[in-house]
Amino acid sequence: MKLYYAPGACSLAAHIALQESGLRYQRARVDLRDHEVDGVDFYAINPKGYVPVLELDDGERPTEAAVVLQYIPDLNPGTLAPAFGTIERYRLTG
Repeated sequence: MKLYYAPGACSLAAHIALQESGLRYQRARVDLRDHEVDGVDFYAINPKGYVPVLELDDGERPTEAAVVLQYIPDLNPGTLAPAFGTIERYRLTG
């Protein structure tokens, strides 16, 4: 996986979640002023132009922080949140 992030943006939450999950991932710092990452036009990665973007191994790219923050705990159930579909998980948002 690769997390596209920018300092001071809402991608920080996804960055923290990935660190806490213990999952392996790469980071790619996005320059939001120029919309570039490693010399590439960031709009080619995310047409919306913002972070976070979590590029999965199969090429999918969730781009909404709320989605990314639900996806990460499901990759390693029980580390950041109880397993999906359990009442304990639903209590986190209630």
